[in-house]
Amino acid sequence: MTALHTVRASYLALVLLQPLWHFLLPQPVGNRSWLLASIATVPLLLPFRGVWRASLRSITWAGYLSMAYLIIGIMEAWANPPQRAIALSQTVLVCVFVGGALAFSRPSK
Repeated sequence: MTALHTVRASYLALVLLQPLWHFLLPQPVGNRSWLLASIATVPLLLPFRGVWRASLRSITWAGYLSMAYLIIGIMEAWANPPQRAIALSQTVLVCVFVGGALAFSRPSK
């Protein structure tokens, strides 16, 4: 799997995880809130087109944006035991995305 495939797959998974977590999963794992799902999903959709088209600038901005999701994932995993598994999966997805973005940004030999 190339770095670009890793970037695309992890970012798409991160985008899809937000409505799943915040709206579709039942309590206490999810919140069942359309508002929270929208607030969590819409910012990730802003650089999505550029990430999918392999724009290094968009991938970089998506990496900056994903740092907020990393913080939220760590905070929820620490403070909310029923949501720990899904919060840690969000944290892992962000780490995979950032690792893939770093690999993608390196010049190939």
